Amino acid sequence: MGVLDGKVALITGGTGALGRVVSAAFVTAGARIVVTHMVDDELPAFRAAVPEGSYELAKVDLGNAREVAELVRRILTAHERIDALLHLAGGFWGGVRLVDTAEEDFDRMLAVNLKTAFVCAQAVLPSMILRRFGRIINVTARPALADGAGVGAYAISKAGVAVLTRVLAEEAREHGVTVNAVAPSTIDTPGNRAAMPKADPKRWVRPEHLAATLVFLASDAAADTSGAIIPVYGRA
Repeated sequence: MGVLDGKVALITGGTGALGRVVSAAFVTAGARIVVTHMVDDELPAFRAAVPEGSYELAKVDLGNAREVAELVRRILTAHERIDALLHLAGGFWGGVRLVDTAEEDFDRMLAVNLKTAFVCAQAVLPSMILRRFGRIINVTARPALADGAGVGAYAISKAGVAVLTRVLAEEAREHGVTVNAVAPSTIDTPGNRAAMPKADPKRWVRPEHLAATLVFLASDAAADTSGAIIPVYGRA
């Protein structure tokens, strides 16, 4: 018996280096998953990591409220429920002081990180409230909670995700819906190893450990946890 047996989870950005580990963990825990993606090149590695027949894929612009609402409608028609929204999708940009950040780069970080979290949560909440059950789990980041110097636009957008999480948690608390977020530091992915070849990845967050935290937050055991921003820093 898995802790997510019978649950239906919508996982955004679930085909990337972290996403496929998380998707596999949710399947192992017993969930049926619907995974959104934008980059077709990620699909071979995803299919190699996640058992065939355990997932559905959807190519969706997560910043487009109508597209996301239509995806949610299709999931509810097919499965009659969405038990968990796991919002992994987002983007990183940094290396520039905030005073030197171009307006378009600032806007892009808000769009890919904060707006997508808002759009996806707003789309799934009504059905969760109606059923008086749901789990919404967002991903913020360590720079949003601590020193965001040099990655200001990214840190601000992820801080917005943290505030969004707390606001939704308060608004949904009486309806049986929990809303939480994890705040990882650097995650040990191939992309991060390539970008920081001199760093020690043993000090970073292992994707499997982050996935385990996310599975817990989606489970019945986390029913009394809402509004939490959980730091997952490894030894960095």
